[in-house]
Amino acid sequence: QQAILAPGGPISSIVVKDLRPGRKSGYWESYQSEIAAYELDRMLELNMVPPTVEKRVNGTLMSAQMFIDRCVFLKELKGQQPPDVTAWNRQIHRQRVWDNLIANIDRNAGNLLVLRTPDWHLVLIDHSRSFTSTKKMAFEMKQIDRPFFERLKALDAAALEARIGPLLAGGLDTLMQRRDAIVRHFEQLAAASGAERVFTP
Repeated sequence: QQAILAPGGPISSIVVKDLRPGRKSGYWESYQSEIAAYELDRMLELNMVPPTVEKRVNGTLMSAQMFIDRCVFLKELKGQQPPDVTAWNRQIHRQRVWDNLIANIDRNAGNLLVLRTPDWHLVLIDHSRSFTSTKKMAFEMKQIDRPFFERLKALDAAALEARIGPLLAGGLDTLMQRRDAIVRHFEQLAAASGAERVFTP
């Protein structure tokens, strides 16, 4: 549900999700995954997941996420050229790595948003089905920028446990296994195809 806030504040509205951790319609869902996604986004300096916190609404704990104004669905921009193609491709490659890292099975045309900044800033929402125990990589990964790769590689298990450990449905070990698999993938790809083709600035 979208909650409209009083005028004059830093944001105009929030999206609240009352998704108790559990299996629904064949999928694991949890409002806590929305919070974990934002916290991990901050650790990786991805800056694509809107600020998300835990709030108690009418006695029930749920996630509350900042609603980003001036966004359009990516599918609405079909056929349009990004203002900066290199910067846009960098974001798309990051998105694919991100969704593999968090085991996001729910990425679709309805939750890829674009903030109409001069460089088309990608906004990622809907992470309630993420952070399960699967090791499957749903997205093909061909490139990654070196700064993001180094931050991914440097993720520390102790820091992750302290910040998001209790929020992870599949546990921290599975997240770290996916991280290790992604790092190996790019290192092997670089060895086979050349680092300059795999790791971008």
